[in-house]
Amino acid sequence: MTIKKNFQEIVEMLEANPNSKVKDLLPSIIEMCSTKVRNDTLRYDEDGNLTHIYCYYHKEWEAISEVEYGSKKGTKSGLNTMCKEGVRAWTKKQKEAKDARNQLLEDVANGSFKGDLQEELAKIEAERTSNS
Repeated sequence: MTIKKNFQEIVEMLEANPNSKVKDLLPSIIEMCSTKVRNDTLRYDEDGNLTHIYCYYHKEWEAISEVEYGSKKGTKSGLNTMCKEGVRAWTKKQKEAKDARNQLLEDVANGSFKGDLQEELAKIEAERTSNS
């Protein structure tokens, strides 16, 4: 059975503590399930000018003087949360995954696919969500 990535840490902890009571494990489980919010995705200089943005795609701080960001209404900075390069890469991965799933569906429908369908779908999803 495949465990969803979001739940793997919880399952591993439960497997490591088979004789523990729920009341003893619950605080740890709640901690694992809590949203890890990044309160500060913007950095400013001493004059209050925006200098860096934490790029959602690359998961790192990027200087806005070195990396291009598109504009986005409704954000505190007025800029997107992903740099333009990240947006292009993210969009490309989404399209590739959609195309791969469609090709897989065609292969299954015409009988040319002989592998494990769930395994193939997992590979497509892993590639879609990787940042490389």
